[in-house]
Amino acid sequence: MHDLNEALDDLRAVIPYAHGGSVRKLSKIATLLLAKNHIIMQAKAIDELTALVSQMKKKNLESSEDVATEQEKSSKSESD
Repeated sequence: MHDLNEALDDLRAVIPYAHGGSVRKLSKIATLLLAKNHIIMQAKAIDELTALVSQMKKKNLESSEDVATEQEKSSKSESD
């Protein structure tokens, strides 16, 4: 039981919530629920950032292809 309490104290130390002398220590269930919600929020943020990076890469690729097409048209016009 001592190991469980120590693990919960370690978890309380790293999850975001109000720390301080005037704030009551979170209960075991509150600590676990807060940690679960924090993990879910972090996973959603990672998913959103991954989608954003993917969109940016796609736009960058399309822009690069547009530039290459314009350069190709330009060099064909110059050779004519």
